[in-house]
Amino acid sequence: MLMLLRLVPFVESNYNLIELGPRETGKTYTFRNTSNRSFVVSGGKATPATLFYNKGTRKLGVIGLKHVVFFDEIANTRFDDAESSISVLKDYMQTGKFSRGDQEFSAQCSIVLGGNIDTDLERKQADSTYRHLFEVLPAELQDTAFLDRIHAYVPGWEMPKIRPENYATGYGFLTDDMAEVFAELRRRNVQTHVSACVDMKGMTGRNQDAIKKTAAGLLKLLYPHRTPEPMTRNEIAPLIDFSVEMWKRVIDQLAIMKPEEFRGVDFHSWEIVCPSVIR
Repeated sequence: MLMLLRLVPFVESNYNLIELGPRETGKTYTFRNTSNRSFVVSGGKATPATLFYNKGTRKLGVIGLKHVVFFDEIANTRFDDAESSISVLKDYMQTGKFSRGDQEFSAQCSIVLGGNIDTDLERKQADSTYRHLFEVLPAELQDTAFLDRIHAYVPGWEMPKIRPENYATGYGFLTDDMAEVFAELRRRNVQTHVSACVDMKGMTGRNQDAIKKTAAGLLKLLYPHRTPEPMTRNEIAPLIDFSVEMWKRVIDQLAIMKPEEFRGVDFHSWEIVCPSVIR
């Protein structure tokens, strides 16, 4: 399920994901090789012109052109004009829009942050010396208003390291073909079916959006032959449960950073209301 979660940004528009974990688990490989519609920002500087819009050439940046932008080695990434860049990125992650000068643009690009974090591989957990699990991010990204826009936290320390014995044998999908399937799935709106199947009235709008987006992406990946047909209780319940867990990982860390705002969030106020069989 965690490996499938890595693929949700390819099939769900405007989806924001973070994965921090040990080295050699395939983070960068996944986002560099799965689709030609993804772009990897490899450390160094990230400028507003590269990401959003170049006023000099009047050309859109990668966020306006690609389906997925993956910030690799996020701990070593530096944002040129950090205050302005993070402000624009924060707004985009919430609304799907960004402004440059007197122009406003809409985009569907998903944002993924990836990086390394010291881990205890025997216990499969992050190093206990961290105060919170966003501590490895650049200081300008350790902003609760920015991190609150992330829809899921992939616990990279639970991912296996890639070894030759893990390689598949026999036939597989051509990545160009799979990328086209993902692009087609991206056009389908499955969140409406999630909303029809789950009652989340006890949660805030942002909490609901994060859970619905994750569940919708997983439904597309697991049941591509069914979506956008209505889902059954048995199909959707475990995916909602998993989506809540991945969202809770974000909120738990924000509660450490800013307990007065994020402590006490109710993660159990949801109920499956769709039938057990398709009508």
